[in-house]
Amino acid sequence: MKVLYLTDSLSDLDGVGNYTYRLLASLEELDPELEVEVLLARKHRPTSDQVPKHWKLEVALPPDYFFYMPRSRYWIWLVLGTYKTWRAAKGADLIHAIKDYPHNLVGYLAARLRGIPCVATAHGTYTVQPLISKRHQKVARWVYKRFAAMISVSNYTRRRLVELMQPFGFDASKVHVVPNCVDPDPYQITRDTGPSAWAGKRFTLGIGEVKERKGHHLSLAAFCELAPKFPDLHHFVVGRLSKDDYQDSLEAKVAEHGLQDRVHFLGNIEEEQKIELLQRAEVFIHTPVTAADGGFEGFGIVYLEASASSTPVIGTLDCGAEDAIVDGETGFLVEQKVPAIRDALEKLLSDQDLCRSMGERGKEHAMQSKWASNAKRVHGLYQEALGRTK
Repeated sequence: MKVLYLTDSLSDLDGVGNYTYRLLASLEELDPELEVEVLLARKHRPTSDQVPKHWKLEVALPPDYFFYMPRSRYWIWLVLGTYKTWRAAKGADLIHAIKDYPHNLVGYLAARLRGIPCVATAHGTYTVQPLISKRHQKVARWVYKRFAAMISVSNYTRRRLVELMQPFGFDASKVHVVPNCVDPDPYQITRDTGPSAWAGKRFTLGIGEVKERKGHHLSLAAFCELAPKFPDLHHFVVGRLSKDDYQDSLEAKVAEHGLQDRVHFLGNIEEEQKIELLQRAEVFIHTPVTAADGGFEGFGIVYLEASASSTPVIGTLDCGAEDAIVDGETGFLVEQKVPAIRDALEKLLSDQDLCRSMGERGKEHAMQSKWASNAKRVHGLYQEALGRTK
């Protein structure tokens, strides 16, 4: 079977890139006869050095900001992207659009021209956003109805998608929840990357690009309120820095509480460093919100990475964290409000036995959540789309 994949990147630095690499590697292990070809949408994030050399890669898709382009440029890129995808799909049995709309529209159009099925992954914000956009909603509805299958990374994402599509005759049975996973083994090896900003410190940790829907303003506000009670505690934020008004507001909040020496914005870091931070953190706290533009967290693989590191987690309700966290066992799911987050964080910081037990149960949970299982489900959907028996 030859499958053409459309994705943002194959980088460890972004969620979709990480998802794509893990899924494809697991699919290839499951089906050694699988031929992998990948079309990428951007060059500015480095391809992971773990990507096999025999995968055929090409930067051929429209830029990442395709959704927001002026109409004249948008149509040029739609035609050009469809042509390049159609060309790359020669000999392919199926196209899997891992990148959301309108890149999955490109995938569907190319697949239709080739007479092959197209499967699409629904990650979250960028699946739902087109359905509430006056400019894009009609075409998004049209193409979503025509995918052979849609793979939703969480029940929350599926629920949002179906709610918006059902009034327009959408067949909800085509949306299959295949939750994101983690390869737990790398998180079992104790890391020590040498001298670092976190060496010898007691700290909490947040990972996610510095933008509104990642909810750093909530977790930071909770940390600031608890800081006087835990004077030796630091907080580290890992993720691409936005260098905009949102980041300025976070830094202003830290300065207001006089915590510049205890709150650290690290930006993007190496994978080994990220694992070390996850292993050494007292609590992993990632508190996504429903942003002003409707954006939300589709899943959050990093919750499972923290759990695999035996670190208790705090996440928020009304997002994909509901699928990644077992509330009261691997951590806490709380409202998207500072008091709720503060109370959960204080409970963990004040009870080392609770931290330890939640960390242990988190590790057990992560060990059961493997990409091999995800790949098996996805491979089965490929077979169904192709009309083959499993």
